[in-house]
Amino acid sequence: MGSERLVVRFAYQRGWQVVDNNRAIETFDSKPEAFNFVLARGARVRLSWGRTVIGGKMLHFDFDGSFQDTGVGRIMKEQHGPSAGTWFWTCYDGGARGRVESKDEAVAAVEVAYTRRVVGADLPS
Repeated sequence: MGSERLVVRFAYQRGWQVVDNNRAIETFDSKPEAFNFVLARGARVRLSWGRTVIGGKMLHFDFDGSFQDTGVGRIMKEQHGPSAGTWFWTCYDGGARGRVESKDEAVAAVEVAYTRRVVGADLPS
């Protein structure tokens, strides 16, 4: 899957839109249809990313990814041990996870996993 990131947004009374550079490029009746369009282009859905906050404390090197208002994944930099310096990532729905060398790779991994999960691309047929 390429590095292209597309926004999927709910378009009130029009369904779901796929957006590139603030311009709607296609509209669909359902979220899975919109995600499938993104996947078919070899792209991934752009998530919103922010720092992880636990117990009111903002964590360093730890970020949550969300789609609309729903948390869908997390990335964090390993600080200690044999994995120090690598990034752990997880997509909550479906349980995909792994380790990569950079933050950008971790973001991409969560976005790809979530995009594929919404359309059921990794489910047994």
